[in-house]
Amino acid sequence: MSATWDERIGRFWARADDAEPERMRRELSALILERRADDPDVLFERASLHDYLGEEEAAIPLYRAALAGGLADPHRTAATIQLASSLRNVGQPSAAIALLQHVPADDPLADAARAFLALALLDDAKPGPALRTALHALAPHLPAYNRAVEMYADEAMSPPRARNVVVALIVQDGWVLAEEYAATGDHGSFLRAPGGGLEFGETTAAGMRRELDEELAADVQEARLLAVTENIFTLGPKHGHEIVHVFAVRSTRLEALPRGSRLPVLDSDTTVGWYRIDDLAGGDPPFYPDGILDLARQLAAGEI
Repeated sequence: MSATWDERIGRFWARADDAEPERMRRELSALILERRADDPDVLFERASLHDYLGEEEAAIPLYRAALAGGLADPHRTAATIQLASSLRNVGQPSAAIALLQHVPADDPLADAARAFLALALLDDAKPGPALRTALHALAPHLPAYNRAVEMYADEAMSPPRARNVVVALIVQDGWVLAEEYAATGDHGSFLRAPGGGLEFGETTAAGMRRELDEELAADVQEARLLAVTENIFTLGPKHGHEIVHVFAVRSTRLEALPRGSRLPVLDSDTTVGWYRIDDLAGGDPPFYPDGILDLARQLAAGEI
């Protein structure tokens, strides 16, 4: 009986050797000729080969096309993990986090996903969440002390430090775009200007553009530094100290968001939307970081 396509693909990977890239390309090319070029399984195998050979930039669009084309299990979660790993390797840990945090806990590859999530969190300058994620993935497999490790994992926090962040002020006709955080047992709901942490060796302007691309897939036509402020705060058990670089930003994609609509933040469970600046004057909900509302008013009035 002749082998199925999946069996031959399995044999192909069993013989994989990155010291023979041209042989691997020839063999996979022969196999994928048996199916449509847009077959999700074909796209996944092509992406996997690029990935295996260290060609992440070529792999990423193929992984995305395979997932968008309806790639089925058991390859779907594998494609998600491999895409996230490739994104992390090309310097996009926030995009990797956005993918990995949605892998269900009962998925057979859930622990693998959490291992890669821990790596992405570490690369995204979130050592506390990275350690918690890794320990929670490890704890069920320990021969003893499972409960203690789970408990201590919940208590793991990032070491205190001052953090440089970039945030965007996007105002339009008296409205400001803000990210909404839901209330938890530790704090009430609040708003925050979109943005995030600055990476080592990155200019603040480049960081502002990168953060809006990673979090909101947003183009930036203009990023003008308005102010540098300091934000020292306590949020539940967390104590924070931020040096905040505030930019006036113009973005066609974000400015086109209709009033009343929400845009999901790709590496979080939050969303952004428009808020009338005058309605925020009472502080309910509060708008962070400190001083951002006054800057929004001045920007809307054309004073800065």
